[in-house]
Amino acid sequence: MSRTLDLARLDGDEQTDLAATIAAAGLVCFPTDTVYGIGGVVTPATAAAIARVKGRAAGKPLQVVYPNLGLLLAAVALAPVVARAARRLLPGPFTLLVPYPDGTVFPPPGAVEWPAGAGGAGGPPVTVRTLGVRVPDWPPSARALARLPFPLLGSSANPSGGSDPADLSSVAPGVRAACDLLLDGGPTGGVSSTVLDLSGLQAGRGFRVVRSGALGVVEVAAILAS
Repeated sequence: MSRTLDLARLDGDEQTDLAATIAAAGLVCFPTDTVYGIGGVVTPATAAAIARVKGRAAGKPLQVVYPNLGLLLAAVALAPVVARAARRLLPGPFTLLVPYPDGTVFPPPGAVEWPAGAGGAGGPPVTVRTLGVRVPDWPPSARALARLPFPLLGSSANPSGGSDPADLSSVAPGVRAACDLLLDGGPTGGVSSTVLDLSGLQAGRGFRVVRSGALGVVEVAAILAS
C-alpha cells in the first residue's frame, strides 16, 4: 500500500528522514514546478519500474531531476558555455539536453542530430549523445525536495500518451497504486517542462526547442541573452 507524505506538513523526524524514505522506496510520485512525476533513485530498477508503470519503451531516455543547481553542476561536467546557460535557466520549468558526460554509465544516453559545421551549415548530420537534466523551481510547499543529497530519475506521472497531472489527485489510479511513496506538494503549474537542446552550444549551433512547454522560444532566448 502506498504511503502519502504531505510535504508542507512534515514533522521534524519526517523532514530529517525524507532522503532515506525516498531512497528506500521503489517508486515515488513527486511534485515539480510543472507537473507531477514518478521516479526514484537513479538505478536500472527505477528505470524498469517507470517503463512498466507508464507502458513506455524500456530504452526511451529518462530525465535526471537534480534537487538544486549546485548539485547538478557538481555532478555533471558541462562545457563553460553550457554551464552558463544552465545557470541562467535553472532552477526553472526546463528539461535541458546536454552532451552526455564522459564516464557516465547510467542512465543510457539519448541522441540528437545536428547538421555538420558551426552554425549548422553543410555536411552530413552529426549525432550527439545527450543527457536530459532538470532542476525544478520547487513550489513553496515542496521546498524540502531542494535539500535532497541525490538526484531522482524521473518521468511525468501519467501513462504513456496520457495527460500530465497538475496535482496528486489527478495522477491516474494505476500509477498511484504502483508507487510506494506519494509526495503531496499541492497543485503545480500544470504545464510540462520546455525541453531545450543545448547539445550544440559548444559548437556554436545555438539552442533549439524540442518540446514546447511552460515557456516558449522567445522567452528562452530572452533569458539566455540576459
